[in-house]
Amino acid sequence: MFNAMLKTIQQRVTDIIFKIRIETGASVRNVWNVSRVSHDQVGQFDMVQQQRQAAIEASQGQDKVRQIKLEQPKVGRNDPCPCGSGKKYKKCHGRQA
Repeated sequence: MFNAMLKTIQQRVTDIIFKIRIETGASVRNVWNVSRVSHDQVGQFDMVQQQRQAAIEASQGQDKVRQIKLEQPKVGRNDPCPCGSGKKYKKCHGRQA
């Protein structure tokens, strides 16, 4: 069964090799000429680029975003609760968080 598969592959490869056509340089050059076609609507892409540039310039002029800083230090789980109950934070107001 494996040998039959190998034989089939060899036959197909041989068929493909004999059917290959070598293209001349003229036909290859034609492909490049087709890709050089100009379009009338190229201007719309230029406008998109201008809009992107304007957005970049506008964002650079804005103020920097300030980082929010805590006024009081963060309360640890085992620290006394800031409410003044004398309990640990995790047993008092820490449960609500």
